[in-house]
Amino acid sequence: MLHEAAFLEEHFKSGMEMEPFVSMLPFDQQASWVQRHGQLELNEQQMELLNSFTRDMKILCLTGPWCGDCALQGAALARIAAGQPDRIQLRFIPRDDSYAELIISSMINAGTRVPVTWIMAEDFEPCARIGDRTLSRYRSMARKALGPASGVLADPPEDPVRAVLDEMLDEVERVQWMLRLSPRLREKHGD
Repeated sequence: MLHEAAFLEEHFKSGMEMEPFVSMLPFDQQASWVQRHGQLELNEQQMELLNSFTRDMKILCLTGPWCGDCALQGAALARIAAGQPDRIQLRFIPRDDSYAELIISSMINAGTRVPVTWIMAEDFEPCARIGDRTLSRYRSMARKALGPASGVLADPPEDPVRAVLDEMLDEVERVQWMLRLSPRLREKHGD
């Protein structure tokens, strides 16, 4: 379900940037976030892509601080946002009872999964919601859990951590094109 803009804006405004979010976590949970962030520096081609963005975006990530996939996706999104701070604003919200309305209304496959990420236009109009693990992570899990019977045809990524960065960047780029080609926003910006 994509929420209304006002609902997402309210939650975005109560969210935190990555550094304050990670610093409020228990020390044992901070390590995976810091480690993943250190592994995900953007390369020249990724920076060039981000520098080509012309539309402002808001990204809100509902995350479980204890969750490895959350740390990986969160660190990837933080690197992406830091690569284009003039166009991308990112906020994190912890999965706790104070955000019950958001959590319950964002269930995936009948479960309260994390992370769940919303990518929005400059005015908080929802454009995408992604959640749980990325495709490369699910492929890896299927190979391990189901073995040769998994049916996974894609080769394992050379670097699974950077594969998640690429997947997150692909999704952000997809929404950037959606925004760039939007008749509503083209009219608003006169282009």
